Amino acid sequence: MKDILMKCGHVANAIDENGNPCCAICLPKKEAMEIKEENPSLEGRKAKCSDCGNIVDSSYDLSFFEYKPNEEYDSFYDGCCGWD
Repeated sequence: MKDILMKCGHVANAIDENGNPCCAICLPKKEAMEIKEENPSLEGRKAKCSDCGNIVDSSYDLSFFEYKPNEEYDSFYDGCCGWD
């Protein structure tokens, strides 16, 4: 599911009761269940860890990745506080 971007901006991180990709972070918003038609290019974009602020190249493979086209950085979680 790493290459499926939902309209909420997050990469799909769960599946619904029908087996469709969705974003558990943004549920029950409608955008959390709608797939974005085309993934935007991430070339030249950076992502910042939402907890520690670590900055890396944006990638759809980052954990809990969220594409934020109107902000300086996309968002992700790098595991800095653990994975519990």
